[in-house]
Amino acid sequence: MYALTTAIVGLAAIVVAQQTPCTSMLPGYGPTPSPNDDASFKALPAFASAASNAATPSLYQNVFTNLNASEFASSNNVYLGYYALKTYDAGACTAICDNTTGCVGTNLYFERNPTLLPGDACPNPTAMTVIKCALWGSPVTCQAATNDGQWQDQFHVLIAGSNGYMKLPAQACSAISSAWSPSKTGYSWPTSAGAQNWGGPSGFKTTAWPSAATAAGGRQGW
Repeated sequence: MYALTTAIVGLAAIVVAQQTPCTSMLPGYGPTPSPNDDASFKALPAFASAASNAATPSLYQNVFTNLNASEFASSNNVYLGYYALKTYDAGACTAICDNTTGCVGTNLYFERNPTLLPGDACPNPTAMTVIKCALWGSPVTCQAATNDGQWQDQFHVLIAGSNGYMKLPAQACSAISSAWSPSKTGYSWPTSAGAQNWGGPSGFKTTAWPSAATAAGGRQGW
């Protein structure tokens, strides 16, 4: 049992304050390299060590380990937002998924983030490392892990130690059933024998999306 309130950093309401350039971002609790630059972030062994040694939570399967990219949100999948964690803990991340309606998988990773929102007066702020637990209402796959970072002004956002976890098929189907009533056509769940391997998004389509009202309780990324 995880104390989710102690594992999660901040509240979604704080995100509003982050829209002004050079204002402070939510804190990061992951390790930072020395020197604190993008090249050193890419080479820091602590990220690979944490990802490679993470135990797969019960009733989940590990679908990829230690990638330098995270799942990419698109019209072909269902992104449910993310939580920032205080520790790289796969169990804490999947526990949040278990408490989120419609969640069937998670992506846990380290992200190089700026301590200030980049802007004209602070184009390349000091970096920090945020531990992100992204929630998904569609299959988490290696093929979809294509978000390897971006540039925010002169600051380089990077990803490391990215692990993906999917609920086992029975638990995933149960999560979907609880998210959508029989009167809705929200999901078309894969029924073929190969679907248990979660090889990709084929056979899994969304025709309805979670409402913004479900984003309360500290979730970010909406």
